[in-house]
Amino acid sequence: MDCYEQEKRNLKEIDAVLDFAKLPREEIKPKTQSIYFSKQLDNEGVKLIELDKTVLQAFENGEKVVIRGDKEDSAVLCTNTQTYDIKEGEVSNAMLLLTDLNYGNSLESTGDAQVEYREVNTVIHTFFELRPCKPRLAKLRTMLNENPYSGQASEEDEDHQGKKYTFNEILDLVQGSETEIMKALDKMQALVINGYWRVLDFDFLVQVMTHLLQLCDENDWTHTGIPIEECVSVLQELFPRNVIEHVLKNFSTKLSSNTTEDDDEEKMQIDIDYYRLDEDKVCRFFAEQILKHARKFNLNQFLSTWEKSVPEGMKTTLFQLEGMALIDRQSTPEVICYLSADTLPEDINERFDFLFRTKEKWTLEEITPYIKDLETDKMNISAMLTKFARASTTNGVKMYNSRKPLT
Repeated sequence: MDCYEQEKRNLKEIDAVLDFAKLPREEIKPKTQSIYFSKQLDNEGVKLIELDKTVLQAFENGEKVVIRGDKEDSAVLCTNTQTYDIKEGEVSNAMLLLTDLNYGNSLESTGDAQVEYREVNTVIHTFFELRPCKPRLAKLRTMLNENPYSGQASEEDEDHQGKKYTFNEILDLVQGSETEIMKALDKMQALVINGYWRVLDFDFLVQVMTHLLQLCDENDWTHTGIPIEECVSVLQELFPRNVIEHVLKNFSTKLSSNTTEDDDEEKMQIDIDYYRLDEDKVCRFFAEQILKHARKFNLNQFLSTWEKSVPEGMKTTLFQLEGMALIDRQSTPEVICYLSADTLPEDINERFDFLFRTKEKWTLEEITPYIKDLETDKMNISAMLTKFARASTTNGVKMYNSRKPLT
């Protein structure tokens, strides 16, 4: 026997161990499985990952489960609907992986004593655990902003030939499930143009909205509703049809209206799709148009300008600015500035650090729109403020400031 074979215990050695442990041979099943370590342990080739019920069910149902992350990203695991952080954990006892092992009813209870050898191929001291997390969508916004759509003329301009992405390319680079990414694309008001997901350049969106609202005013559609086919047929001389439909659906709500026409002596029922402008969305759009390129704006001047800019009959309220603008009532005069919640850091520590650098003290009403997207099942807004902010009272109003000194 070579040195390697001598490492395997024989029956005599096994009986000696049983005797030392004071275990009678008759109480032990006759077949003994003796493990030994492979000459070449593969401790890197096998990784263990602990699954929760949702991920396990996804595997059992044959759903797609993928690991996503660019070279500079930490890896995440995604099902069709959920994203998980992959974290490495340690185990106090070594886990031994074997190619074969009999146990329970597979072990024979009768027969002559014998030994079978089982080879240990891998020794593992760590495993990966999954923690549900928010999708990491900052990269998605950056990707879409590489080449926003500015109209067909710009598509043919070499100065506007930035990178464009298909949905599969987005999935390769963005750390989120397909469902979460689709929801994010919808929230970012992205659309598919010639097979690529794009966002509209803001100045181009202003052009489309200007013509749309002018057409609504001329035909009194603001009050009666916008017949989508008629609207598109007029504007498609200026803009692509899918862009017009996209803008309509993002700034209005669909209505259903039936009309009748006489055809000879019969009446025909015709379904016409109507859209009604959403007052809050349209007013918010005009506010963004005013604030987007201004660092700060006198609040009273802004409110006056904003009220005059919106379509006749629409009413502006500060509620429409939630998560888009920040008002400083401590300054003289009071000022308002553009601050979009969509562009804030995704990391919760970085988010609070940024907010408290922007404004030292916040009321609950002010800060909520800027942190509510960070809520999870285990941490709501109240818990976040308890952990990352310090509460105080100023003139009877509860205020929140940073728990740590800002350097």
